[in-house]
Parts: sequence; C-alpha cells; structure tokens
Amino acid sequence: MKHIKFTLILTALLLASCSNISSSQKDSPSNLTSNTSTTTDSDVSGVTSNNSQSSSSVSSSSSSSSSTSVSGGGTAADPNSWTIHSYYSNKGLTKNDLTLTGATMKTKFHDIIKSHKDLGYNGLWNAYKTTDIKKTNPNGDKIIWDMYSSYEFRAGKDQAGTYSKEGDAYNREHTIPQSIFNKRAPMVSDCFHVYPTDGKVNGVRSNYPHAEVKSASYTSSNGTKIGSSNTSNLSGTVCEPADEYKGDFARTYFYFVTCYQDRMAGMGNFNTFAKNTYPSLAQWAVKLYKKWAEDDPVSQKEIDRNNAVYALQNNRNPFIDFPGLEKSIW
Repeated sequence: MKHIKFTLILTALLLASCSNISSSQKDSPSNLTSNTSTTTDSDVSGVTSNNSQSSSSVSSSSSSSSSTSVSGGGTAADPNSWTIHSYYSNKGLTKNDLTLTGATMKTKFHDIIKSHKDLGYNGLWNAYKTTDIKKTNPNGDKIIWDMYSSYEFRAGKDQAGTYSKEGDAYNREHTIPQSIFNKRAPMVSDCFHVYPTDGKVNGVRSNYPHAEVKSASYTSSNGTKIGSSNTSNLSGTVCEPADEYKGDFARTYFYFVTCYQDRMAGMGNFNTFAKNTYPSLAQWAVKLYKKWAEDDPVSQKEIDRNNAVYALQNNRNPFIDFPGLEKSIW
C-alpha cells in the first residue's frame, strides 16, 4: 500500500515538473531562437524589400531614362549613368571614352557620326513622312510636327508651294542657313538640322541666328519670335524659338558643329559659329545653348526623331542619346 502511495506521489511530482518545464519554454533558448529567427526573417525581409525597392527604383530610373533618351539618361561627366546605344559601341565607343572632356570628347563623337547617308535635298520630303509626324488626323492624314507655328500641315500635301501668310504651307528649314556652307552636301540635306516648318515663319527667320529676343517685330502662332537681340555679346536681329523647342534647337547646333567640325574653318560668316575645330561655337552660343538644353531637356519627340533619322541616315545625334554631353564638351 505504501508502495502504491509512493508511486502516486512520485507520478504527481513528475507531472508537475513537466508542466513547469512546458511553461518555462516561453523563455527557453529554443524560443529565443525562434524570436531571433523571426527578427532575422523580418530584417532579411526588410533588407530584401529595400533591395527590391532599390532594384525597382533603379529599374524605374533606367526605364525613365529610356523614356527620355534612347541610350539612357544621365548627367555630364557621369558615364556610369549613360547606356551606350549599339550604334556607338559598334563603332568602338566604350565607357572609358565617356570620361573624356573638351575637344577630345568632341572629336571622339565627330569620328563616329561624321559618315552618314546623304538623303538628297528632295529626299527630305519623304523623310519627313516618318521623322516629323505629330499625329494622324480623323481623315487619316499624317500631320507634320512644325516647331515654328501651331498650324497643321498634311505630310506630302501641304509642302512647299506658294505661301503668303502663316499656315499656307510647310517647307524645309535649315537651322544652319544654306548660305553658310554654300548649299554643299551633305549639310544641305542633313535631316538632323533641316526641319519641316511653316514657310512664312521660315522666311521671316531668314538667316538670323537663334538667340533670345528683346523686342519682337514678329511673333508666330506658337510663340516663335523675330526681333532685336537680348543675348549678351550678340547684336542685330535674331530668332527665338518657343520655349518647348529651345533645347531641340540647341542640341541641333551641338550636333552640327560636332558632325562637321572638320569643315567649320571653311564656313561662311555666321555669328553663331567660331571658325575652328573647337569650340566651333561662339562663346555666347555655348553659354545660351547649354542653358536652353538644360531648361528644355530631351523630349520624346526628339527621341523618336533621332531613331527615325538614324533609320534613314545611319547616324545619330549623341546630344539626344547622352543628355548633358554638351557639359562635358564645352
């Protein structure tokens, strides 16, 4: 009997002990491991989430850059932020080349873009049907993207011809006047600087340099102005583009003096130019066009046009592909 009582007592003690041990597991190393694991998982999850967010951000940034430039966005003298389009890499351009500056950098790009297909002056009319289309109207007509007026011109239908007022017809506007290079090829038909524009405004612009106007004698329907210069170190009559296209024209000038730097010394007199390989632009132009390029960044219009002209001429405008490149060169 005593043996049975002892056994019952011992059993009760053992059960109580097990209960205490079970209760004490809340603070056991096993549970601490669980907490550590939970904390670690949470931290890892947090890090992963942050990395994922960072990756997403990078991806988004890259995507955003692609939306503003085919070859990637970036700031001057930061080659790691630029993506090199295959056109350039196939011609030997490397990331290290993008660390160059000044005349050396300008010559590097000159060597790449100088050779291109000459479309011929009349060939520009067909080129515009793919390079400068803003939209399609309800009748199915492709509408020309005109940077000099807000009138709508039907591609191939409202070209050239006669005009007496704004909105009559569009023609071929040489950003750099033909007389400066004596209408020589390939400059005369280089689509990168010859745009389709309102004939009347083109005529009023004449051979005036693009700069800022103090007092306008003529203002087109989209705000393009012709008038006396308000740009330091430049006098006389000038043409000021609408704000939304100032960067476009600045990058056009950068392209021209880079593509044709080996011909600059033989150019005719033009207030915008310096007759040399470098800097090729007058100091007032360098200062003003860099400002225009910064104030009016690369647009989707320029990206699309760059691609379209590339498909025809087999060269590109690097100042569209590498936003801020002008800061490294000038």
